[in-house]
Amino acid sequence: MTAFFTSLLLVALAEMADKTQFLTLSLACRYRVRDVIVGVGVSIAALNALAVTLGAVAGRFIPVTAVKVGAGVLFIGFGLWTLLAREKPESAEDSCDQPHRRRWAALTVAGAFFIAELGDKTQLATLSLAARFDAFFLVWLGATLGMFAANGLAIALGVWAGRRLPERWLKRLSAALFIAFGVWTLVEVLARS
Repeated sequence: MTAFFTSLLLVALAEMADKTQFLTLSLACRYRVRDVIVGVGVSIAALNALAVTLGAVAGRFIPVTAVKVGAGVLFIGFGLWTLLAREKPESAEDSCDQPHRRRWAALTVAGAFFIAELGDKTQLATLSLAARFDAFFLVWLGATLGMFAANGLAIALGVWAGRRLPERWLKRLSAALFIAFGVWTLVEVLARS
């Protein structure tokens, strides 16, 4: 059980105020809660399974630097697209009280979160914990629940903001967060180079 509780606490703390937590907040302002929970949950489970089962071997086959540069550029582009997209007349269906319903929203959320988190400190922490404890399932479970708890706070904050702020402000906030997230990712890559 030490592996479980250590993983739960360390990963939850590592995820607090992390860029993917801000990404989750932004996604929760934009999509339905169910879609964000499903998308983030699936990504977290998959990412932690990847970290636990593949460990250091994955690092040899996936050029993390290239993925991070691509993710940074994509998120800046997504932020600019969100900011510059033409506004349509506001209707009850588009209000902040009813987040956007898109056909593949959960898949979009899962993909965005997966790309953003791949090779991040929490994934590396999970990899290290799995190597240390040699208790793969307990490390996976603890890390998954820890990450989901931290991102659950971001989802709650995003829902709260979505109900209290005008859609125009949310759009600008979402765009700013995506651009900042992209710049943050690129700065991290450059700082490590």
